[in-house]
Amino acid sequence: MPVEGLPPEVIRKRYGVVEDFLPSPNRKLGPGQFTDDTQMMIIHAESIVDKGEVNPEDLAYRFVRWVKEGQPRGIGLTTLKAIQRLMKGLSWEESGEGGEFAAGNGVAMRIAPVGLLNAWTPERLKDDVEKAGIITHRNPEALKGGLAVAYAVARLASGAGTEGLLEATCEFIGPSHLTENLLKAKELLRRNIEPEQALEILGTGGYVVETVASAFYCFLRTPEDFKTSVVTAVMGGYDTDTTAAITGALSGAFNGISGIPERWVKGVEQSNYIRELARSIYRLASERSQRG
Repeated sequence: MPVEGLPPEVIRKRYGVVEDFLPSPNRKLGPGQFTDDTQMMIIHAESIVDKGEVNPEDLAYRFVRWVKEGQPRGIGLTTLKAIQRLMKGLSWEESGEGGEFAAGNGVAMRIAPVGLLNAWTPERLKDDVEKAGIITHRNPEALKGGLAVAYAVARLASGAGTEGLLEATCEFIGPSHLTENLLKAKELLRRNIEPEQALEILGTGGYVVETVASAFYCFLRTPEDFKTSVVTAVMGGYDTDTTAAITGALSGAFNGISGIPERWVKGVEQSNYIRELARSIYRLASERSQRG
């Protein structure tokens, strides 16, 4: 949160290696407080728990309420425009921003709860991700970014290992610019390219093709080390909160809460509430798989 938007060299010079929660006086946020990425993830989780499924009408209502109450902490322009359309009366099916400039990471950053819900029902993922995603983004790359993250979270949360994760994700989402960058991440991992260089090649800006590929790289470089993966994402600079949010979603799905440093678990805002939401979605996922 405190280093969002900063180049990696500025982060290193100003903070060294960021390994703990820090305040951001400019944003009037304290250590452990989160940004719009987690706010929207929580909205997804609350809606799923309340409705027992991905309900786009309910999600759209919650997004509007979030903006009307003036709560967003750094909302993206594409997401804001879409929510403003909802506020003017457009339906969730029409509100999403289209065009090439809507290829942001706004779907990917918030989609983890949808992945968890479908941990044992991957056949429902594409429909659920599309329903949740098109409320704000109608760009194919933005939706594929959300699908890639949701699929990986579902796969990892179900107990599958990391072997073949990148290849399976690329096959699941199909041909795209994101697929090309994910395969580039695979090659960088194979060649053991250091994070600083790898993330510069993959990109860490708000373009979904960059963010998602970099997050997969950060996770798969140190799959059993949540802390190192997330710190690597943060030190990549620029859209730090989103790269780290997605990296954390992947690593968390794989390692579970026991893999997260205890001081981070205790120190993050609304910790107990987030854990209860996750437990509730996990229960729903189990029930979903039993119903078939």
